[in-house]
Amino acid sequence: MRQLVISLALLLATPVLADTLKLQDNAPDKYVVVKGDTLWDISGKFLKDPWRWPQIWNMNRAEIKNPHWIYPGDLVVLDRSGKEPRLSLVKGDKSGMTTVKLSPGERTTEIGSEAIPPIPSRVIFPFLAQPRVAPADALDGAPFILGTNSERVVLGTGDEAFATGGKPGVTRWNVLRPGKALKDPATGEVLGYEVEYLGDARTLVEGAPQKIRITQSAQEILPKDKLVKADEGTAFEYIPHAPETKIDGRIISAYGGMSDSGQYQTVVIDRGSRDGLEQGHVLAVYREGLAVKLTSAEDKNVTWVKEASAAPDGGAWLYSDVRCLKENGKVTYDQVAEVNNSFRKTCLGSGSDDDVKLPDAQSGLVMLYRVYERVSYALIMQSSGPVYLLDRVQTP
Repeated sequence: MRQLVISLALLLATPVLADTLKLQDNAPDKYVVVKGDTLWDISGKFLKDPWRWPQIWNMNRAEIKNPHWIYPGDLVVLDRSGKEPRLSLVKGDKSGMTTVKLSPGERTTEIGSEAIPPIPSRVIFPFLAQPRVAPADALDGAPFILGTNSERVVLGTGDEAFATGGKPGVTRWNVLRPGKALKDPATGEVLGYEVEYLGDARTLVEGAPQKIRITQSAQEILPKDKLVKADEGTAFEYIPHAPETKIDGRIISAYGGMSDSGQYQTVVIDRGSRDGLEQGHVLAVYREGLAVKLTSAEDKNVTWVKEASAAPDGGAWLYSDVRCLKENGKVTYDQVAEVNNSFRKTCLGSGSDDDVKLPDAQSGLVMLYRVYERVSYALIMQSSGPVYLLDRVQTP
């Protein structure tokens, strides 16, 4: 399997950042912020690349971490007079307030109003509020549910049960269940283990066993499920922006039990803080290119190279391949991706065959909102079609 080169733009493994900001064809001169807007929505009204929001505001790195400066009723003004387009903010003049222009670094507080969030809070709150990735042995010593004195096995909201004793003074718990291993598709390295959030519980009577009540259930809760001190969660405090370094990773899991994902669904990627990622980073999603079969004669007349500098002077040439699905191969979110079972060995090693892999095609954008050392959770912000397991994610 080889990778076909169609044009210079498609040769690039990572898209190059454009020097100029590209405005939407119908970008408004002014826009009044309304309740329900997000920073991503507003950015998309002006920019073709919403993740370049910090650039059009001329924001520095510190300001990227402070999204709380735009409120419903504020007026966003587009200035096209300079070399680069710029946005400015005019505060709403409610209750006789004086209208003033602000830069992103200035912060105001208005009674009775809420700042516009970077992305929809409702779709990420469960992932911000609950632990999702843990080391292999993280739950080994945690208290666990023993059961009830009734014949009921499955527990739900309002049910009472007994559990092994926990740390003195801890009375609020997340109910968790160990999940599948998250692996690097290329190396097989275990990056962490997913932890299924089942619900919340509260201690009624401390002891060993302790008596608990299920205060909230997201899934069926069973004996042996683990109790971990409740995580209060963290707020999402970052504005959409591109990574400063080259990122090349894969989507390795998703939530929803679907074979493909759409807008506002959460996906997991195999890159984290150790790779330079942080909250607010936006990555482009690329769908695996299809395979084209070459005849024996065509294959003999093509020179295969690993880099452009090795291309012959004239004549047909193609890049050597990096990876490809097996014929009729398919991977879905309800299984753990095993590379050796899903991809041809010739795509992962130095071998070759008669197939040509077409370039990967950009299919969407994702924004990171929770970053661990080795993996990250991201929200699909835009997609031109389904986003699949093992789709590549790169710096836009």
